[in-house]
Order: sequence, then C-alpha cells, then structure tokens
Amino acid sequence: MGQMLGGGFGLVVILFLFILAILWFLLPFAIFGTKDKLTELIQESQKTNEQLAALRDQLASISDKDISREKNPVDLGEE
Repeated sequence: MGQMLGGGFGLVVILFLFILAILWFLLPFAIFGTKDKLTELIQESQKTNEQLAALRDQLASISDKDISREKNPVDLGEE
C-alpha cells in the first residue's frame, strides 16, 4: 500500500480526495444558500404571470370593443 500511494500518482490521489472533501463539506451551504433565491425567483415569476394575464384580459376587451364597432359603426350623421 505504501508503494501504491508513493510518488506522483499518490500525490494526485491525495490532492483529489482533499478537493473532494472540501467540496463535499461546502455542498450543503451552496444548496441552502440558493433555496431563498429560488423562492424569490418563483414569486417574481408568479407576479409576472399575473400581470401578463391582466394585460391579456385588457387586450381581449379592447379587441372585443373594436370588433363590435366594426359590426355596428357609429352613425356620424354625414348622410
């Protein structure tokens, strides 16, 4: 075992395991740190969807009024 981890290969393996241990230790902090940001992003997305729905309803009512005007034009008394 001593010869297997000796030399350059052993140094690479130990360095890899050390970096892996650091990343494994930091992983929960990264996950829980992004949880709040994801919640904010979801709330902003829901607000945007509500605003788009309101805008769509407004545009639909405007286009309905335009269509009804085309069917029943206003008499301007220019006969």
